[in-house]
Amino acid sequence: MGKIKNFCICFDDEKEVYYAGDVVSGHVMLELSEPKSLIAIRMIFTGRSSVSWKEIEPRGKSKELIYYASGEEYFNEGLTIFGSDVSDIDGEGKEEVLSLSEGCHIFTFKFTLPSKPLACSFEGDLGNVRYTVRAIISRPWKFDHVTKRAFTVTGPPFFLSRVPKALTPLTVEDEKTVCCLCCATGPISISAATDKRAYLPGEFIYVSASLENMSSRSIISLEAELIQSVNYLALRQGVGTPHKRTTSHVVSSIKDNGCDAHCSATWNRAKLPIPPLPPCSLEGATFIDIRYFIKFTVDVNNTPFDIDLVLELYIGNVPIDEPQRPGPSTSYQVHNASMFRTAEQESKEIRDEEDNEFTFGHLQFTPKYLYFGKVRQQTDFTDIQLLDTK
Repeated sequence: MGKIKNFCICFDDEKEVYYAGDVVSGHVMLELSEPKSLIAIRMIFTGRSSVSWKEIEPRGKSKELIYYASGEEYFNEGLTIFGSDVSDIDGEGKEEVLSLSEGCHIFTFKFTLPSKPLACSFEGDLGNVRYTVRAIISRPWKFDHVTKRAFTVTGPPFFLSRVPKALTPLTVEDEKTVCCLCCATGPISISAATDKRAYLPGEFIYVSASLENMSSRSIISLEAELIQSVNYLALRQGVGTPHKRTTSHVVSSIKDNGCDAHCSATWNRAKLPIPPLPPCSLEGATFIDIRYFIKFTVDVNNTPFDIDLVLELYIGNVPIDEPQRPGPSTSYQVHNASMFRTAEQESKEIRDEEDNEFTFGHLQFTPKYLYFGKVRQQTDFTDIQLLDTK
């Protein structure tokens, strides 16, 4: 960056997770190898969700690339931390040219997030809910220098106490007869269950299963997978009725040996861990919806006809036993920073259409989510009030 040795955004107390209504504070550090002229240093705080994908559609003998896109903006606010604010420019539109000396310069900032419900941070395959802050060295006679950083917003609370029959076990069963050449052998039957239907990240899903193999084929394995399924909505060429695409991936799994022909196998409360995850539905994100499923798979030897059983469950971020205050506002807990853990997924690059090769900073980002593991009993809580979201 020439004269610029370092240009970065730092949050106070290294805080990276915020609630709606919180103050995002910190400083911008600018280190120069020699004096530099500029007009101002400005910051832009942005919260938005976006969805996009491309599809190839036939057009007679040719093909056409079609773009699907949607999104919404939660806030987009500017702040001047050095130099003249845009509103202070005189009637002739002149801006005062300033100079910064060689060395390290610190510029503090404070920005209050809107107190309205803000969707939880999320980074997916076809879309995201992303909150960023950009610091811009404004130089009208040349390109601007930009540094950028993302942060996590927790989103509205998902109360497990509001899930119907949250503590009731989920059960499912199936039976399949596998044909061997022209002869049908005995059936393979499986019944599976979870200990309840609503969970917190950091808990275990206790899964039980009973497998009866009356066929002449062996069972290679029995597997249980926790699957995150995300529905994305976007407009074709930006207009018309929303179209949907769904992506799914396994976030946690356990696997064990099956059994031989004419034998059986059982699981008794096997532990399937739940990693840090966003809550169901992703409230506040109109074009993104998250659901969770547990899938049991019986892998039958020498046949593509495996047995799959699927149950839908719920993952939230407010425990069932956490008290709720009566009244128009919803009370929940602000948690210690130690209860937030980085999601177990690949980091995403946060460049967008506003950025170019001159954009610097923390450009790889992974959200953090509440994690109710062993830290739950060791963490202090502070009550706050949320605006009524009804």
